[in-house]
Amino acid sequence: MHAVPNVILTRLGSLQLVAPLIFLSWLLTAYPWAWFLTDPPEERWSSLFPPGILAATVAQVVLLVATAAALAGSTRLCRLPLPAFGLLLVSIAIPTLAWQRPEIWAPQIIPIDIALAALTLYSTPRVTLTAASLALGLLVTCLITRWVLLGEGGTPSEPGMALTLGTAVLIGTVIRQRRAHAAATLRQASAEAVNAERLRIARDLHDMVAHSLGVIALQAGAARRVMRTQPEAAREAVHNIEKVGQETLSGLRRVVSSLRDVDPDRPDLPTALPSLTTLDELVATTRAAGVDIDVSRQGEPQALPMEIDAAAYRIVQEAVANVIRHAETDACRIMISFREGGLFVEVVDDGTGRGRRPRAGFGFGLTGMRERVEMLNGTIVTGPRPEGGFRVAAHLPIPADAR
Repeated sequence: MHAVPNVILTRLGSLQLVAPLIFLSWLLTAYPWAWFLTDPPEERWSSLFPPGILAATVAQVVLLVATAAALAGSTRLCRLPLPAFGLLLVSIAIPTLAWQRPEIWAPQIIPIDIALAALTLYSTPRVTLTAASLALGLLVTCLITRWVLLGEGGTPSEPGMALTLGTAVLIGTVIRQRRAHAAATLRQASAEAVNAERLRIARDLHDMVAHSLGVIALQAGAARRVMRTQPEAAREAVHNIEKVGQETLSGLRRVVSSLRDVDPDRPDLPTALPSLTTLDELVATTRAAGVDIDVSRQGEPQALPMEIDAAAYRIVQEAVANVIRHAETDACRIMISFREGGLFVEVVDDGTGRGRRPRAGFGFGLTGMRERVEMLNGTIVTGPRPEGGFRVAAHLPIPADAR
């Protein structure tokens, strides 16, 4: 087959890069004409160019016109695809007619194949169909003319050349479809990455703000109740509200800075991720809001991957926030356990606020916890306990290479 190889077209970025390839292939297939014009008459290939048909000067002009047509067709294929393709057809038809050849020399179909594959790859299907029709029309015209006027028999070469044209269109179509599929896959991957990042930011904002606002609401209620009778306690509650508000504002700034890839306080460092190492601060803030937390740890502590550490902290934070908002109790228990190659996190309360508690699987908080766990191939159980209260229990497997 004379169609251009797949690997060549896949590395071509535009029709401008195809033009030199088309013209070079035309020059290579035109070498018998140049040889006919430069060699002595007795050494000419008389079977290809019968002697005495054209004078040397006329032959040179014909070859010059054909070369100019091939050059113009190659360079204009990008802007004027059909006229340029027509010039390429003319560049092989003129010499064939001028030297009274019975058929087009088979290698000369190579530049037409390359041009047709390029049009299939970069132009519309209508342009490709029209160009292919023009090329097939030239081949059919040559075949009919030879049969009718010259009465020659034998095996015609035109069907083989037509097959190369079809192969060129097929190659261009396959490459075009592969590129379209790759572009669609890239767009889908980009959209999924953007959506995943949006969900991550939404979870972080919800977990951080929900807990902080729960603490602020408790402190504000306590300050309102004791404002007249216990001014010092009211001032302490207001101080705690100010502290939690500042911490929340700092956290929001970190989230916004992560979107800008710049931390306003330490531009040389990446944005800090939440960690179980700061769990004591969360416990202290919650206790200051009036909810006593009992923290227990089991197993041998070990360094955790950042994503597991951050997810565990957020799960505890959201579970404690739900205790503050829904449990109608002043106590809960947190258990952190390292065992069986995984991290177990459990938050349990004995509250009686089940009627106002979001059902398992509903609400942004529980949904966010479940998403975090599933992203890390873990499991989570949330729901009311038979003896009363609510339980959040998550298992996050620790990769073997991180243990």
